[in-house]
Amino acid sequence: MWIYEKKLQYPVKIARPNAALAKVIITQLGGPDFMFF
Repeated sequence: MWIYEKKLQYPVKIARPNAALAKVIITQLGGPDFMFF
């Protein structure tokens, strides 16, 4: 058994967070309950 930790390859800084745009992107990827594998 192992533990999988999702990590980015490099640090990311978000200058101006945009909740409306984030909601659209998440919806396009499969919705809020979509799981990445």
